[in-house]
Amino acid sequence: MIVLRADAETIYSAPKKLLGPFRWHIVDEKSTKNARSSLECRVEVGSAVRRGVFFRISIFSGAGFRAMFQLEVDSTIGKNHTPLYRLDVNPHPPHSNRLYGPDEVNGLYIPAGQTHEHDFHDSITSQGELRVRADEQARPVILAHEDFVSVLGYVCSKINVVNGNDLPEPEAQGLLL
Repeated sequence: MIVLRADAETIYSAPKKLLGPFRWHIVDEKSTKNARSSLECRVEVGSAVRRGVFFRISIFSGAGFRAMFQLEVDSTIGKNHTPLYRLDVNPHPPHSNRLYGPDEVNGLYIPAGQTHEHDFHDSITSQGELRVRADEQARPVILAHEDFVSVLGYVCSKINVVNGNDLPEPEAQGLLL
């Protein structure tokens, strides 16, 4: 799927419905630092199911709530995905923005543990095209509550998901949650 800026705008702003079945699964990682529970589903955009559009959630093990919520599309390069939107809640590594984009995000450093969001609008090339790595720029976010239900509600309102309440909460799995 080729991702043009106009396509990205449509996918990002249109009402979206997440398509089941909704199943959490444990991702088997050798390192407990990256052990996670994950849910991935296709997305209906407007009234059509567009090929290559996915919504993904990862809940990481360890103390506190650490998660990633992402709306993505298949990339034109290999088997990669281009994120149109991502929220990283209490991420383990810090994030350093690249030296492009709007002045308020250009080169911004976000420390480890600071919740932040990536929006493809901050990663448009000077020619107005969408970058494959649309997650290189981020903005800090202060959320009122950082628990699964509250954060899911924030993300769904941000990217216009109409049925976020249909997603089940992840089950506690040892260190997860």
